[in-house]
Amino acid sequence: MTTTDFIYTIDGQDELLDISSAELLSDRGLAYGHGLFESIRYFDGDFLLKNRHLARIQNDAGRLGIRVNLPHMSSALLSFKEILLKQSIVDGIVKIIVTAGSGGRGYQSSEASIPRIILRHSVAPVNLQDYRNTGISLWRCGQRLSTNTQLAGIKHLNRLEQVLAASERHSSDCDDGLMMNDGGLVIETTRANIFFRGTSGRWITPDLDACGVSGVMRSLLIEEIFPLMGICPEIGAVGESDLDDYDELFICNSVRGIVPIVGIRKPDNQSTEKRAIGKVTRELQSMLSNNYPCFQ
Repeated sequence: MTTTDFIYTIDGQDELLDISSAELLSDRGLAYGHGLFESIRYFDGDFLLKNRHLARIQNDAGRLGIRVNLPHMSSALLSFKEILLKQSIVDGIVKIIVTAGSGGRGYQSSEASIPRIILRHSVAPVNLQDYRNTGISLWRCGQRLSTNTQLAGIKHLNRLEQVLAASERHSSDCDDGLMMNDGGLVIETTRANIFFRGTSGRWITPDLDACGVSGVMRSLLIEEIFPLMGICPEIGAVGESDLDDYDELFICNSVRGIVPIVGIRKPDNQSTEKRAIGKVTRELQSMLSNNYPCFQ
């Protein structure tokens, strides 16, 4: 179905005529946030990093007690691509939302619940290349990420911490917010993972065992792009108070690719500490775009 901003399907239907309003309103994703999602870059008529996204859905859905049929999901994506191609749409962002389906009253899941798959296409932001070229600045979020090892790493539907953080009043020169946990450790930004390079040349990305989202681009960089450059990034703790110890910083996600950090608001959020775009960051961007041209 097409709206002003989106093209979408629900359970493979491009119209809503076969889905009752009662069934939709009893969906556990709507009622309890019981579900998860992925944002896939749709480029040149295909889904970039599709296998990585689907593997993450299958793994994380299992952790949430949602039984995902991977062949069925792949088929739904293929059908959705056909809908897009018929309209000559070959670029954009496709969001996959998987909910636990309709399940009546109460928190406890029903074993009979059938997962619901929602696919939604939207136009890609026009400033993606500008962000990659010139970098962005970050404000420091007052909202903290809470510890929950059961949910850590999952891109589940309950994103209230990110909603509150992104809604904070911040400087107009900042495009994203730096998020910490209750212990003052840097975890991620409101919509991306983050990497740091120390003055010793050591690269590190925050440990996400207790909170945060383990992004597809983060795993791609760790497993594929960094090794192509002979770099082995570490996963560990990065304190907010230690940010001055790092001379290169960038954020990453599966829509933006690698985006350099050129400024971070000081702890009082009254002024910005400027950062230069590092040589290795540019080399990583080049390596990524050589292998995945949509990130040029």
